[in-house]
Formats: sequence, structure tokens, C-alpha cells
Amino acid sequence: MIISTRELPEECHSLLDRWGLKDRNVEEYLKEGEALLAWPSQVKDYVGKMPKLKVIQTFSAGVDDLPFQLIPAHVEVFSNAGAYSTSVAEHAWALALALAKNVNVRRREDTVLLHGGTALVLGGGGIGSEIARIAKHAFDMYVIGVSRSFRRPELFSERRGLQDLKELMGRADVIFDALPLNKETMGLLNYDLLSRTKERVILVNVGRAETVVEEDVIRIMKERKGFKFGTDVFWRKGGKENFDSPLWGMENFAGTPHTAGATASGEVLKRALVRACENLRDYLSEGHAENRVRKEDYE
Repeated sequence: MIISTRELPEECHSLLDRWGLKDRNVEEYLKEGEALLAWPSQVKDYVGKMPKLKVIQTFSAGVDDLPFQLIPAHVEVFSNAGAYSTSVAEHAWALALALAKNVNVRRREDTVLLHGGTALVLGGGGIGSEIARIAKHAFDMYVIGVSRSFRRPELFSERRGLQDLKELMGRADVIFDALPLNKETMGLLNYDLLSRTKERVILVNVGRAETVVEEDVIRIMKERKGFKFGTDVFWRKGGKENFDSPLWGMENFAGTPHTAGATASGEVLKRALVRACENLRDYLSEGHAENRVRKEDYE
């Protein structure tokens, strides 16, 4: 039996009803549930009530909010990485272009020509790959990817690891952060790395805010007006994303309150829900699926 923490589109029922999908009044079915579809923040309220649980499929691409300490060792976990790639990549480029072209700035000043330049993409998953595809095919850019693995390696002119960042930061005209948040990436982009960039550079974050040190990015933006920062994600305080940031008052900033992914539109969310259901179907029918989460990266 499959338990979903939210009502699902009819397409999901067509995919999963043969395994007994329940997405309404689920409390009475929890003891029989072997699979859980949920947002990461909801898992803590269900995992202890599901003694037969074998697999968790998240609706979200990121899983840093999962309570890994509560999830039994035998339970497989799959994320929804890639489900929001198109929407988030478009959003990332919207922020980059707004900063490059001084959108909504009521004065004339030099703009940045990105065509033929160098893009540094942090994260080689679905979002990073789509950002790279746009950079390569729409802007004829040299694309450097930094990741542990690459979903579409052919889109990157150069593929490197996180250990090479000190060398790479100074080569980019625009840097896109599409990294997941884990032990390796927490606070990765600190003052030391940020200070190695070109005098004029654009940094866009559509991954997780905590991969960037907030105080350090504000410091470098104050020191160098040519350092422009755009973000759709903000740092959490008290466990909740806090959009009340001093960044909004800075001229070299462009931001949106986490609207690139699941909250972009009903269409984007529906597609992501169906994608999660398809991935769970693959696991239940074939024994394997995409986006298996490495718990050791988070524990």
C-alpha cells in the first residue's frame, strides 16, 4: 500500500492504484503502508506510524529537510531531482539576465555581454544540466561544470570536482549555484572563494541558500559593485526560510521569494507530482529507480 500526504492528480492514480494508493483520509491506512509519498518536512509525522515502510519518494528535489535520524536503515529514499529542472533553469537565467542588463534600474550604466563568455555551473544534476544547455546553445558559452556526477556530461565543455573551485572561480563571467545542501556543500561559497571571482561577475543561486555564506556574499557585494548576486532561495532561521534579508536594499541584487520550483505554477507542480509517481512506479515494478538518496551525505 502507498500513502501520499497530499491528494494527487488522476495521472498518479493511473500509475499507482494497483499498489493500493491512498491519498485521502490516510490515517487509517498507515499501519499497512509500505511506501510514502511526501514533502521532506512531513516525513517525521508519518515514518513512526508506518511499521511496514520500505521506501520514501519525496515530491521535492532537495532532501536536506528529511529527518534521516528517524528513518530506519532499511528504508530506501528517492528524491524528485530533475522534476523542476526546466522551470528552475529558466528562472536562473531570468535572474542572470536581469542583473546583466540592469533590468528595472532607472539609470544608464554598462551592461554585461554574456554571449561567448564562460559559465560556471555548480551541480550537474537536472537543473544544472538544463542551465548548461541554455548557456551552450542559446549563448554560445564555454560551460564549466562542477559536480560529483553529471546527468548530461555532453553539455559541459569541462567537467571538474568541488576540490577545483579555487582555481575555477576566477574564470567565470556568470556562476550558477544549483547544488544540493549536504555536509559537503554547507557554507561552501565563503568569502575566500567569492573573493577569487572576476571584478565583474554574476552569481545566481537556485540550489539552497545555505551553500552560500550570507554574511560573506553581502560583504563582497558591498566591497565590489561589479559583483552581482541573484537568488531565489533564502537562509533559514528557526527552521523556516526567511525572506527578510538586507539584500533587497542593495543595488547589485536581484531576487525572488523561492518561486522557481514547486510554487512557480500549478502546471509545474502537477508535472513534478506525476514525475514522483512515475519514479515510485519504476521502483515498485522494477526494483530500481532514479535519484536514490545517499543517506551518508546527510547524516
